Amino acid sequence: MGIEALEQAQAALSALSAVDPAALPHHATRAVIVGLRQAITGFEAELARHVHHADRAELWRVDGATSMEAWLAAATRSTIRSANAQVRLADVLAAAPAVADKMRAGEVSLDNAQLLGAVVGHEAFAADVELLLEIASTSSPRDTRKALEHWVATVDPVGERERHSDHASREYLRFTPTADGMHQVEGLLTGGSMAQVNAALAHIAGAAFADESGRSHPKRVADALTELCGAYSAGTVTGGRERPTLLVSVPFETVTERAEHRGTVIGTDITLSGDEARALACTAELHRLITAGRSVTLDFGAATRLATASQFLVLAERDGGCRWSGCDRPPQWCDVHHIDEFHRDDGPTDLINMVLLCTTHHLLVHDLRWQLEGTAHELRIRKPDGTFLDAPPRGRAALYQLELLSA
Repeated sequence: MGIEALEQAQAALSALSAVDPAALPHHATRAVIVGLRQAITGFEAELARHVHHADRAELWRVDGATSMEAWLAAATRSTIRSANAQVRLADVLAAAPAVADKMRAGEVSLDNAQLLGAVVGHEAFAADVELLLEIASTSSPRDTRKALEHWVATVDPVGERERHSDHASREYLRFTPTADGMHQVEGLLTGGSMAQVNAALAHIAGAAFADESGRSHPKRVADALTELCGAYSAGTVTGGRERPTLLVSVPFETVTERAEHRGTVIGTDITLSGDEARALACTAELHRLITAGRSVTLDFGAATRLATASQFLVLAERDGGCRWSGCDRPPQWCDVHHIDEFHRDDGPTDLINMVLLCTTHHLLVHDLRWQLEGTAHELRIRKPDGTFLDAPPRGRAALYQLELLSA
């Protein structure tokens, strides 16, 4: 039966190969292309079903292969990478038959089915499977991935915080020399880090675009990174008081109630954890955008809550840099943080309520396991174990106060 069905499919393929695309009207060409894509997706679901059976039955051992992936790659003359992807898809569809059904119906693309693979094992998947399949059936892969990340953050806030901590711990950059004297750059960044790096480099690269040199965008970005580091070496980096624009859409509750809904960097496929979004909000001019549905804007307002340039200079003088115990980051590499948060606690934009924190410790203090207590004059850091670290100011003004006390 299986061989006969396959022969029928091959006969249909032969019939299609005899069709001259140039002889078809526009609407027919489009219908053929979309229909073929949907049929191929359906065949992918069927292939996955058979691959899953062969893997579980260990049929690959008959040919002396070391694994299903190795057997599949050899038998289909494909790469191990594509064979691995096929076996993973087979496991996903076996765990979620509803996804396979949508693929056969041409409603869920292969790309979106693979994205669903990241969440099918979640304990909340079964309860929301209809909602998630609706998203995957009507959205592009880019929007599907963002929606799935938001869904996971909503149904699993504890896991969301653990994932963010894990991602942050895995950040790295590596520079490897090549044989011809160049250097290859490799690394991993969280969504929040990537959004800020990308905004800064795009800002510099865009400003340098008008030189009419004909440089490609990747070349301009590389030049922007070199220019930024050169400015730091020359001592001309001011700490970003005039920042490139970074537009982030985030639910109101994420900022005000520390909800775990993710934010989305507008114009990109980057999403941010709640902690990352709140850290950015500390140094941003926040606008509220009230809409009716997805398209009608009812209100657009602003709440100015940034430290002024003068306040920043006073904070630099008072704090001397990051206020975290033992941190030596200078003021120009710090953000202004409200001890009593502006939106959550109605915290004022006053000097006694503001301290400087470097990026690393700014993100850490948005982790609920670490908390700032007191005022800027008598600040303590509550550790996750309930003990405290003192965080006194260490600027010139602070040293002057110590001199007065010891006189």
